[in-house]
Amino acid sequence: MALSKSAKRYIKDKLYLQKRRIRKIVMAAPFWVLIIGVTLTSLGIGRYAYLTDKRQDQNMASYWEYDAQYNYRHMSVYARGARPGGETTPPVYINTATSLKRADIVAIRTALQGIADTSLGQSGKGGLSQDGRPRGWEDCYSSFLTGTIESVADTESVTQFSFTSTCDIIAIDGNYPAFHPFRYMSGGFLPEVGYDNRQIVLNDVLAWKFYKSYDIIGYTVKLWGENFTVIGVVGEPNDGIARSAGTEQPRAYVYFSAMEELAPLEAADPSSNPAPGSNGSSSAPASSGVSAAAPAGSGAADLSAGTGSATQRPDMAILCYEAMLPEAVRNVAKNDMSSAVTNYNPSDPNFYIISNTGRFSLLDSWRFMWPIGKTQSRLAAYEFPYWEKTAQLTSEHLFADEVITVAGIVTLISGTLMAALRYRKSSRK
Repeated sequence: MALSKSAKRYIKDKLYLQKRRIRKIVMAAPFWVLIIGVTLTSLGIGRYAYLTDKRQDQNMASYWEYDAQYNYRHMSVYARGARPGGETTPPVYINTATSLKRADIVAIRTALQGIADTSLGQSGKGGLSQDGRPRGWEDCYSSFLTGTIESVADTESVTQFSFTSTCDIIAIDGNYPAFHPFRYMSGGFLPEVGYDNRQIVLNDVLAWKFYKSYDIIGYTVKLWGENFTVIGVVGEPNDGIARSAGTEQPRAYVYFSAMEELAPLEAADPSSNPAPGSNGSSSAPASSGVSAAAPAGSGAADLSAGTGSATQRPDMAILCYEAMLPEAVRNVAKNDMSSAVTNYNPSDPNFYIISNTGRFSLLDSWRFMWPIGKTQSRLAAYEFPYWEKTAQLTSEHLFADEVITVAGIVTLISGTLMAALRYRKSSRK
């Protein structure tokens, strides 16, 4: 009997202790809910600030606005091109409905310059500069392809052996560094107005792969059968999102005119050994616009329209055009760019126009992702460079951070209400 009573008392005590523990947990629920809410909110806001701070190339307008009378807005236009022989061949101009070429840049610049002159109070006395470049604002354009670069051996220096690497080639024209800040490991970037289109800039990945050094100014590499002189080594963004977008890949920057003149229009045949400068352009379509080939000594080819012929190389497609536009009225630069791009129809867009300035705002990040899959499906028709891929991945992460932040705020409000109800109930006792 005593043993039975002891067992019942033991069980009763255990149940009583367990009930007290559960009651303590329940009574402490508002505290834990508040902790979870604070954690989620802090995580979402902290990640949001960290990610946007890493995307300096999307905030370049702030540098232009410093001590300026007007605000500036960084705008980008992405177009399409056809590659006759795959990724190792440059994008070729298709038509006015989907592609941009040099002659189109003239039209866009002229339209935007007129708008900029009005904004800057120079209507009727501004206009493009003598070389056809913007006045009072900046722009650049680029295309990209895959190429094979070879380091040229030099028995009198440390480059006693020749190395070969497949890498991304970015062909640029205009004030490219104004839109894409680099870490300069050595040397500089391609001058806006060049005198030699056989100059090249390597990223730090390619430079280290070839030479195990960044101090390689004046060295020679071979691309498309021609020798190029290295004038700079640059470091690109190396955070996690940027790396997933391809910044860890070997990469080189050349003049757009060099790509027009030298890049092969047919896929390389492994069984053949083409002579230096051979570009396989015999099967290329005839050009109906400007001549693609620029003088070898020119860093920027003439933008004026040509007559075209069946024997010349086709017009190369410009895949990305960027402009830093003065903006006297907020958001007006978006409409200015849309109106300047020929054949752009907002209801059925055949070019992708994006405002880099402000693209990471709460509303714009949400619009990019919602409805889920709509924007991504549309963008599948375009080729994007690593910097735009990085920005798009950042928008996706920011959308997730917004969801986390909203969940944290809701949890905080719930915890606050629970705590208030508990306090009210305790005060009545």
